[in-house]
Amino acid sequence: MSGLHECTCGDAQSRTASCIACRYRLCALLDNDDRSDIQRFRTLERGERIGLDAANHSHVWIVISGTLALCSALSDGRRQIIGLEMAGDAFCSLPAATGAAGWLEALCDCRVCEIDLSAAQASRVDPSQLEALLTQVHGHLGSLAQHVVTLGRLDSTERICLFLTDMAHRCGLGENGRLRVSLMMSREDIADYLGLNPETVSRLFGRVKKAGLVIFLSPTEYLVPDMAALQRRCPIEPFTAAAARTRAAARCGPAPLEELA
Repeated sequence: MSGLHECTCGDAQSRTASCIACRYRLCALLDNDDRSDIQRFRTLERGERIGLDAANHSHVWIVISGTLALCSALSDGRRQIIGLEMAGDAFCSLPAATGAAGWLEALCDCRVCEIDLSAAQASRVDPSQLEALLTQVHGHLGSLAQHVVTLGRLDSTERICLFLTDMAHRCGLGENGRLRVSLMMSREDIADYLGLNPETVSRLFGRVKKAGLVIFLSPTEYLVPDMAALQRRCPIEPFTAAAARTRAAARCGPAPLEELA
């Protein structure tokens, strides 16, 4: 079962030091007197869901740990993962398509900060706080817009290469001059995110492995020996890449493919 927890971050200075959510200054929107009515922390186990409807259209979520999928499904059960939200991501609720259900789904154990920005609370937002909030919302919309282009215009191989590049930028860790990535997604999850089927995902993973673009250590872990080589297979740059490139370069530099022979 999911757990709800009151904010225990204390005053503004200690919150900034202890809570990833405070990097977005969203906690500054809240009065200590009514914080329990506006903010709560959710602990979700893998597979747990938060339904998206009119009741929470004014809510903002910040992922403290884990990976969440923003999902929609048709009445016949076909699921589409619209977006992937990881630690540090802030996002708002999006309405589902007409005749479809919408929800957030934990792809692994997650902890989320949920803030209710209804009209009454939002009226207390000063311009600098509103700018911080809109910056996060616009970034989220930009990521979703790119995903629309990915599904509408990229072929299956390009989608896979873009996905592997995006995951490397977002959660890759340096290891002996290469990036190591742990996926919190099954082949079915990846297929629903990229508009493919699981068999196609597995086949394409084998193709990029054979090309030397990635090295799979297990079904959920892979190494990127040369980020530039993988990036060249993508007709568009991952939306997160510009912000993450500096972090990735600081963690490690790419190793030439010849070293893998």
